Amino acid sequence: MTQNDNNRVAIVTGAAQGIGAAIARRLSKDGFDVVIADLPGRIADIKQMAETLSKGAARAVAAGCDVKSKADVEALVKTAVDSFGHLDVMVANAGIAPVGPFLSIDEKTMQDLVDVNIKGVLWCYQAAANQMIAQGTGGRLIAASSIAGVEGYEAFGAYSMTKFAVRALNQSAAKELGKHKINCNVYCPGPVDTPMWTKIDEAISGALGAPQGSFTKQRVDNSVLGRLVTVEDVANGVAFLAGPDSSFITGESLMISGGDAIH
Repeated sequence: MTQNDNNRVAIVTGAAQGIGAAIARRLSKDGFDVVIADLPGRIADIKQMAETLSKGAARAVAAGCDVKSKADVEALVKTAVDSFGHLDVMVANAGIAPVGPFLSIDEKTMQDLVDVNIKGVLWCYQAAANQMIAQGTGGRLIAASSIAGVEGYEAFGAYSMTKFAVRALNQSAAKELGKHKINCNVYCPGPVDTPMWTKIDEAISGALGAPQGSFTKQRVDNSVLGRLVTVEDVANGVAFLAGPDSSFITGESLMISGGDAIH
């Protein structure tokens, strides 16, 4: 693939569907060459997306990556550099969201959450930062937190713990990496209208003995704008954090909740 060092280059993890796919599409629209990453089992989906995005002005490649593996993430950054010459933005979007009562949190659930939601962000930030420092060009590290990373919610205890940790990790990284002109920020969506949210609603509404959709209605009622977040809402926020207008913003948490998190 022909390299063009003038193009900005971004990696998006967890990009086979939902929020990650929307972020990849938006960054591609904004002129980024994009590495679309997801689990190796989803390679067919991300290859198809890469082919579609490459028909536009920017280029895209697909890369299988399990963010639980530091070696996988390091290989992912190498793929970006081999494909496009450099790396400007890392979007550590991959995450999981098992929910359930506080007293039912078990060892496997907790370990999976730590491995994906916390370690996955750490490995992405480390590998991308090392590349950006070597380039000497600075860059943007962006990760997925949540409104549950700002406030604890019933049935989200374990998940919420990991999303609070992402914000702490991001703040520390911002303070350490600023001297390298690397900005670090997280985005904190409220409930996003995706298949993942539908499963969350089913689990929590069922646990409450309420009809399916009841928990969603509760969250919509709590939003001052009266609807769930869309994947495009989140992608727009990430595009801002990846773009020039956020050049003096670092260590911050961008709320994308339609007012759900207002207190």
